[in-house]
Amino acid sequence: MNKQGIDRILMTSLGLIALVGPALVEAGQWVVIAAEQSTLQPGTLVPGDKPLKLAEGAQLVLLAEDGKTLKLTGPYSGVPSGRSKGGGESSNLNAIANLLQGHQQATSTLGVMRGGSLQELPTTNLVSVDNSGERCLTGDPVVLWRSNTTALEPVTLADANGSRLASFTWPAGVARLSTPSRYFEDGKSYLLQRPGKSVSLRVHKEAPSPANSAALAGWMAKSGCKAQALSVLAKLAEE
Repeated sequence: MNKQGIDRILMTSLGLIALVGPALVEAGQWVVIAAEQSTLQPGTLVPGDKPLKLAEGAQLVLLAEDGKTLKLTGPYSGVPSGRSKGGGESSNLNAIANLLQGHQQATSTLGVMRGGSLQELPTTNLVSVDNSGERCLTGDPVVLWRSNTTALEPVTLADANGSRLASFTWPAGVARLSTPSRYFEDGKSYLLQRPGKSVSLRVHKEAPSPANSAALAGWMAKSGCKAQALSVLAKLAEE
């Protein structure tokens, strides 16, 4: 084959790459984090190049890997616009999808969003001490949270072996108690002794960087900090 023929093939190949490349890069993926009057439920993964149809009155809130949200209101027909770049599956979006699909209250919308229940849950940056479980720490100081504030409580923090690390007094009428983050190490478990109740907390401190909303919620979901992850998603859906 002569040089002109080779050049022609190269130019044609480059032209095809130029046409196909952006579609592959920009297709991306979304996860439904809230839905009303739609057949799509929270936790549904939606390819960025898939056309969607919404009847009048239907609403969707979609979340992309880069933390971007997209709200659609019916009547709507088309490919969701403003999709984030980056094709392929996302471990963060998959973790969020699994969380929402497995959440008993995720019916038409995020369970923590409706009926005022969001106000009764600790927010993203608060660490609930009402029960044992995984907790994701995102700042310093660590802010502990309790739902019942009627009584003054002496509180003792110990490591998993029972060795005391610190003691605090939780005033009556106060829901939040700030404690230095130096008491908590990533991946370790702690015992919080409250009057008549011992709470075991396993700590996660290695938050993603940069921490966009999808990465933060995905990290929390994968770490087992379900209530905190749901709080992140509920705030996104309400914005």
